[in-house]
Amino acid sequence: MSGPGKVYPLQGSQREAVHPEDSVWLSASAGTGKTQVLSARVLRLLLQPGVDPSQVLCLTFTKAGAAEMAVRINEVLARWVRLPDGELFKDLEAIGAPSGPGDRARARTLFASVLDCPGGGLRIDTIHAFSQWLLAAFPNEAGLTPGVRAMEDRDRDLLQREVLAQLLLDAETQGDEELLDALAALSLRLGPDDVQRWLLRCAEAREVWFGPGAWQPPLRTRVNQLLGLSADADASHVLGLCDDDAFDMMALRCCLDAYNQWNGKKGQEGRVVIADWLSRGPAERLERLPDLNKVLFTQKDTVKDVPSLEKFESSFGFAAERVLQCVSKVRELRTLLGLAEWLTPALTLGRKFALAWE
Repeated sequence: MSGPGKVYPLQGSQREAVHPEDSVWLSASAGTGKTQVLSARVLRLLLQPGVDPSQVLCLTFTKAGAAEMAVRINEVLARWVRLPDGELFKDLEAIGAPSGPGDRARARTLFASVLDCPGGGLRIDTIHAFSQWLLAAFPNEAGLTPGVRAMEDRDRDLLQREVLAQLLLDAETQGDEELLDALAALSLRLGPDDVQRWLLRCAEAREVWFGPGAWQPPLRTRVNQLLGLSADADASHVLGLCDDDAFDMMALRCCLDAYNQWNGKKGQEGRVVIADWLSRGPAERLERLPDLNKVLFTQKDTVKDVPSLEKFESSFGFAAERVLQCVSKVRELRTLLGLAEWLTPALTLGRKFALAWE
């Protein structure tokens, strides 16, 4: 069917695919007539005795697909109303439908029957439109307020700006500098468009803000736990990793012994940096950690100069790997704490937006 109301004969497996008693999975490449076959299948269903047009449902992925199906079927049904008997016989034969006098008579009534359907035609919808219809028809069963309707994209964007503007106005009125600073930081990090997407994602995560176990401010404890940190993790924990009790001092002293025996520029640089680092307190050690890292390890976190230094201390490579593990723990904790510092105000802002959006 590719002309106004014209029916083209189905060939081979196409005729099998439109048989109304069979459940069919149709797969074919573009331009091979899938819509033609599907339209013919709908016609075959409508021609079945005892089938009311209101019982037929067609779902597509796109509005264009739904519109094309509706136009094709309606044009055929409208044409059948006044089509000469011989030509109507050929149309029914072309789609493999029964073509006796009673079948032809039924075919002529289908256009009026379809018009009498609720809504004025066959239900040919996108999946989204049908889902929205279901929710509107059965709001109580879906847990919705009767009369609720789906929000269009444009309405959502306008409402989002309205909610955010009111949130900012309230923050300025109440002197809520934390919220304003959080939005400014988020805008610098993500950009305006991504800020809006972030806020909507927060609003969509209703289970986080509502009901049992809902997140309540201050959020830092929950953010820490989300990142796999202890609830009270802060900068002092990073300093703690540089303390004698946490850092593998024995392994680092083994590395120092190797450098003390290595003459030359590299040996001199290494022993100065390591000895200096060992003599400092946790805060200064943390500050000088990049220097220690530069002496012992490459940018890819491999130990430097293992063959040369193992000549002096056979366990140098093993000891340096243990030191690397300690350095990596410090870096990882600093990174996670930095992420927590960023996420906490961002999620606090997201929570306030989500409550306002709700």
